[in-house]
Amino acid sequence: METKTSKAISLLHSGYLKEALAIFSTFRVGFSKEERRTLKIAHECLSGNSVFYRQLGIDTDKEIEKSKSLLFEKYGQKWLS
Repeated sequence: METKTSKAISLLHSGYLKEALAIFSTFRVGFSKEERRTLKIAHECLSGNSVFYRQLGIDTDKEIEKSKSLLFEKYGQKWLS
């Protein structure tokens, strides 16, 4: 049986950041409150809601890069190359 974590990691390693973030952004364990917020914002920005977050004064590109960095730290660098 495939778990949410293994599916998200598989998507991440396959280069599907948006789809992986859709799963990772729902996790409650393993990420701090601020990390979960970053993952959620990055997912929503990649899903087409970046204008909303820019209107709030959030640097969407920075949030996406922070989410990549966070996932890189936790799940390895294979998918970044």
